[in-house]
Amino acid sequence: MKRSFFAVAAFSLLALSAHAQQASGNLMGNAQPGDTVEVTGNGTGWHREVAVQESGKWMIRQVPLGEYTVVVKHADGTAEKAKGAAVRAGSTARVK
Repeated sequence: MKRSFFAVAAFSLLALSAHAQQASGNLMGNAQPGDTVEVTGNGTGWHREVAVQESGKWMIRQVPLGEYTVVVKHADGTAEKAKGAAVRAGSTARVK
């Protein structure tokens, strides 16, 4: 009985510690309402587009770790110069 208890306890600890490790982070920034933000992973093909909120803020959650190129596209069809961003585990990178 003791062995079963300790085996279950050890397995539970391993499962919790594995769950605590994060393999993603977030990206956020500001732009003009009506703009679209395009994020592309450098060399990974990961891609997301989000609309900028009325407040001028945007955020993309659960972005895989790595280096990204961020482009803000305006409603008139023009685009800002591409910016780089690095996503680290469990953190939010602000794109300026």
